Order: sequence, then C-alpha cells, then structure tokens
Amino acid sequence: MDGGRGGKQAGMVRERHLILRAIRDFFYHRGYLEVETPCIGRTAPPDPYIEPLKVHVGERGPFYLHTSPEIGMKKLLGRGYDKIFQVCKAFRVEEFEEHHAVEFTMLEWYREGTYLEAMEETAGLIGSLSRLAPGEAGAPAREVRKIYTLSELFREATGIDPLPLGRDALFSAMRGRAFRGLTPEDTWEDLFFKLFVQEVEPRVRERREDCFIKDWPASLTAMARRKDEHTVERFELYMAGLEIANGYTELLDTDEQRARFARDNAARVSRGKEAFPPDEDLLDALGRIRGPVAGVSVGVDRLLMVLYGKESIGDVLADRFTAGP
Repeated sequence: MDGGRGGKQAGMVRERHLILRAIRDFFYHRGYLEVETPCIGRTAPPDPYIEPLKVHVGERGPFYLHTSPEIGMKKLLGRGYDKIFQVCKAFRVEEFEEHHAVEFTMLEWYREGTYLEAMEETAGLIGSLSRLAPGEAGAPAREVRKIYTLSELFREATGIDPLPLGRDALFSAMRGRAFRGLTPEDTWEDLFFKLFVQEVEPRVRERREDCFIKDWPASLTAMARRKDEHTVERFELYMAGLEIANGYTELLDTDEQRARFARDNAARVSRGKEAFPPDEDLLDALGRIRGPVAGVSVGVDRLLMVLYGKESIGDVLADRFTAGP
C-alpha cells in the first residue's frame, strides 16, 4: 500500500474503527441500548440556522434527510426507552469546508438527569477515547474540567452580557463600543451571533483548552428546558478551540414546544426559507416522557480531528468525496 493519500486514508479507516468501537463499548458498559431511527422524514425541525437536504422518491416528496437523529430518538423515549444511543450519518446543507461537510458522523445519546449529569458523562467519554489517540507514552487521559457560563465569556471578551438585554438595548450597547458591522435590520439573534463569532469564539479558539460553555439564550435552542427568563439548560463542548458537542436538558412541555416551533418557523419565513409543519408524533411523544432527561450530540469527525491533531475534516474521512459535493 502506498504511503501517499491512499495510505493516509487507510490509516484513518483503522483509527475511525478504534474510536467507533470504543464509543460503543463506553455506552454498552453503562447499560445503554443502541438504537437506529429513520434517516428520512416528511418534515424537519424548523431551526432557522440549519437546513436539511431534500429528497424525492419518484414523484413523491419532498422528504428530508435528518440533520440529527434527535426526533426519532425522542419518539423512542416516549415509548419507554430511557438510556439509548446511536451512531449514524447526519446531513445538512453545508459547504465542504475545514470544519463542515454535507454528510458527517454523529453520536447522540439520551439519559435520565439534567445537562449537568450529561456534562459529566461527556467528560468521561472524552477521557476514555483520548487514551486511544497518539501521544506521549503514559500520558494521562484527557480531562474536561473547565466550565464557563456564556455570560461570563461575553463580559470578559466584550464588556457586554447580551442575554438579559432586549434587541434595542443590545444594539445601543454594541454601537456605544464602536462595534462595526451593525445594521438597523439586525435582530437580537443577528447581534448575538456577531458578538459571539467575532469576539467570543476567537478567544475560545486562542485558548485551545477543553471546556464546557453552558447556559445559552432561550431564543436559540428550541428543544431545551428553560433555566430562567433568558437562558436554557444547554452546554457546548469546545476542544482545542473547536465545537465538538452540544447537549441540554430536554424540553418535555408539549405546548411550549409547539410554540417554539411556531417561533422558529416565523424566523425561517422572515429569512425567505421554507416553513416545516410540526411533527405531531414527536409532540405526542414528549407528553409521555418522564423527566428530567438530557441528550447530547457529538460530531465524531470533528472529535477525530482534535484527538489526532488534524486541521481539516477531510483528513479524518476515509474518502472526503463521500462527504458531499
């Protein structure tokens, strides 16, 4: 076998095998049930910032490839399964870039408890998998100990905590600090992302530490349980400056979930995007789930990038052309 691109791809096939086997072993040993759910559905979650792929079956459709297995797995929770995990392909309309691909591998699991217990379990998973990655002989397992609130990172980076501010107050605060790129049409969410992407996230990347960032804006997470007036019980895991995982305490209130789907559909329409009808089977399932329940999703390809010191998602795929156009 040659030592060029083909040899590197063959090596990563083996590394992926080791990591995927270790992921399954981690959850098997903790009493989880591995499940499979449909990849294709008649509707999709109306997230304003995530776009699903459309497919047609003959003259029927459109149908939608799932952007994560969340909907199908919550339906299983509604049928009484309480500790489940899945490793599958997920699909999103993305440009093939350094950290993005149309088709990617996702790990997702659900368990009893809140996002706090889910963070602990996520840290345990990362420690377990890090033992398989190359490094100094005898080096300790990778530990994720640092936890930041999103508010404290904003205050540190910008002097502004946008979470308790309304749209106009946030706009004024940013303009008062001579923040560039503001427009009168910016929504609160637009302003939030400008601050986060341009000011906060670069500092997280510069630190290159493994950390959790918790307590995210309520308007940006449709399916997480509310923590207070401004935030939901959600965390993201960053490793070496790259977002790896997302988790939250699940919202189980059917009426509130329906209202949030309506809110997100309105946001999609305002951006010229398609609205999606609510998945009534999902809404029905939520009312049968005994809580609290937490769920976590992990981008396996990005995790491999970090564990093996790769700079591009294409470096950890067996064949980058399978990741989409």
